[in-house]
Amino acid sequence: MPITEDTAAVRREILELLRQQMEALDSPLGLTDAKLTECYERQARVQELRERLQAATSAQPVVGSTSREASAVEETSSSGAQSMLVSSADTAANL
Repeated sequence: MPITEDTAAVRREILELLRQQMEALDSPLGLTDAKLTECYERQARVQELRERLQAATSAQPVVGSTSREASAVEETSSSGAQSMLVSSADTAANL
């Protein structure tokens, strides 16, 4: 899939959402109910964007470096989501 303005924007949004997730999870103040809700909302948005990126990728043939970049975004978002789920479960257990 050629890197289009739309694809690049989706990737930037995913990375920004994941950065926000990491900040929230690394906060020395811990997760409040409001912050946890925001994390769940960001997680849902990342999933929507990943599906959109996946649909765009499967709709067109993938070429060389673009497929590696898409894999990197998917791996990053999977890692971020897994980190959030582990941290969220840990926080919920401590309530």
